[in-house]
Amino acid sequence: MKILVLSQYFHPENFRINDICLELVKKGHQVNVLTGLPDYKSGQVPKEYKHFRNRKENWHGVKIARVPIIARRTGTFFRLLNYCSYVATSCTYALFHKKEECDAIFVYQTSPVFQAIAGIIYKAKFKKKLVLYCCDIWPECVKAWNIGENKYIFRMVKKISSWIYNKCDSICITSKPFKKYLHEVCGVPLNKITYLPQHAEDIYSTYRGQYIDNNCIDFVFAGNIGAVQDIQCIIRACKRIQPTENYCVHIVGDGSELENCKRLVNELQLEDKIIFCGRHPIEEMPRFYKLADCFLLTLKGDTSIGLTLPAKIQGYLSAGKPIIGAVDGAAYDVIWEADCGVAVSSGDDLALSQAMLDVIRNPSLYRNKGEKGSQYYTTHFSKDVFIMSLLKVLK
Repeated sequence: MKILVLSQYFHPENFRINDICLELVKKGHQVNVLTGLPDYKSGQVPKEYKHFRNRKENWHGVKIARVPIIARRTGTFFRLLNYCSYVATSCTYALFHKKEECDAIFVYQTSPVFQAIAGIIYKAKFKKKLVLYCCDIWPECVKAWNIGENKYIFRMVKKISSWIYNKCDSICITSKPFKKYLHEVCGVPLNKITYLPQHAEDIYSTYRGQYIDNNCIDFVFAGNIGAVQDIQCIIRACKRIQPTENYCVHIVGDGSELENCKRLVNELQLEDKIIFCGRHPIEEMPRFYKLADCFLLTLKGDTSIGLTLPAKIQGYLSAGKPIIGAVDGAAYDVIWEADCGVAVSSGDDLALSQAMLDVIRNPSLYRNKGEKGSQYYTTHFSKDVFIMSLLKVLK
């Protein structure tokens, strides 16, 4: 099968679409990727991709074509320029580049949804099926920028988002609550929507169920540190725990709220309990997963974004470690259904602190819950299950 993949981010960026494409190639499919220039990690385009260099690459059998973009840099203004530039250049490429054969078009839709417009153009050119994988739900994501539903820009984004989603032949969703949202808000027919939760890369299970005995209970949060992730809830929870308790929280990643989180840690004098480890490439993540006695998961719950199933939960489950979450929606349901830890309501730092304290005082009980999480992952979120389901939709 010849599959055309559209994704603003691809190798050398660390996104799950990399693993998906590699697995499709391993199974004998031909994969062509249209993507932008790598700039997600640093905000700048690396030297090796400037001045029209490496616009065409072959990465382990995946054929990559890159279109120019305006680098993300820092701040909302440049981020918007970055998004718009990819939409413009990918659409131009789709319109004017020579026709390539494909059997299906697959859009890996992170934010913003507008990146799928190039897929709609390809659908019109090739007369082939267009499948969109919805990782971020629009227009709901606009609310993260403090744009309310009563604003003109929200209504405009809603109209465009609805048009894009309805132009797709099939939409795969990472979280069950997305189905109701897409149907009720964007008018997408229910028969177009398929639940396809994300998988975790094999590397996260490198030390599955293995612990480090260092006489300290280590909590790990790994991922983006933005407003939606609500890391402040973890910090407030730590303030409620007596400083004499033997624990440490490791926050691995970076994002727009990193500096605010560091300031809050300093204000609450929690420097001895909370360590910011910075962003690390995926190859280095197993050592943090091995360090963890328990993983932390938080999401704001004041919009439908809080109903999402974050991709990190699959990695947590795959590692065979317990999870303590202050989340709503799908993530809350999975934690309780898998019996892999404790889930409390989003933003409830008191309940989160009580759950963390229970882990500190009963580590062996929670190790058993980690094993249950690993079993749940194998049944529901494994790579084989994901690829088999994806191919069924693409065909």
